[in-house]
Amino acid sequence: MLPRDHKRSKPGTRLRFPQQSPSLQTRWCSSALKIDVGRRALNNQERFKGKKILFITGERREESANRSKYNQLEAHACDRRYGKTARLVDAWRPVLHWTEEEVWEVIERHRILAPVPYRLGWSRSSCMTCIYNSQRIWSTIRHYWPERAGKIAQYEQTFGVTVSRKKIDVIDLGSAVAPIQISDVEALEQVSREDYTLPIFVPEGQKWVLPGGAFGREACGSD
Repeated sequence: MLPRDHKRSKPGTRLRFPQQSPSLQTRWCSSALKIDVGRRALNNQERFKGKKILFITGERREESANRSKYNQLEAHACDRRYGKTARLVDAWRPVLHWTEEEVWEVIERHRILAPVPYRLGWSRSSCMTCIYNSQRIWSTIRHYWPERAGKIAQYEQTFGVTVSRKKIDVIDLGSAVAPIQISDVEALEQVSREDYTLPIFVPEGQKWVLPGGAFGREACGSD
């Protein structure tokens, strides 16, 4: 585990949750919790100096207009092949051209258990209380995990700002529509655990099942 160097910058004390925006400065959760994690790992470890590294990610063009413009292979933002560290880092997106149907076909072929969010009805893997959640997702959270929805609503009240641009708090936002009816008890139980206890592959003798969230259109994550 890499220690955080708090001497380089001041701790963030603003508290407010990120806002809906394509800008990573405004929607800072994507940069701080996803992009910067990899960047810090590459930039702050001596073992990568003078090495050749291939950074593999799973973006697909059909996921968004922004991702449709990605290159499949290019120098990573942390590449310093001509710098003092001589660290060569290439970014490779092997499934960039794949359709969602192709993704599920490969997962089924190798009998990999579908990720929990998809089994719950989410259309992608993201933070449960993502700022881009649709009304139905908020309704589902409110129904099955009221403490999680309540915590976000409490933040909204404290900050004087709502997640929704319509200025409706997440409790009222979710009360307007019916929640997803989740019948997957195993996936529901896993959500409440901090450690992952489910198998990676479908147990022998069991049939692989396409999850309810596959090919879904419920907004539940950012690009």
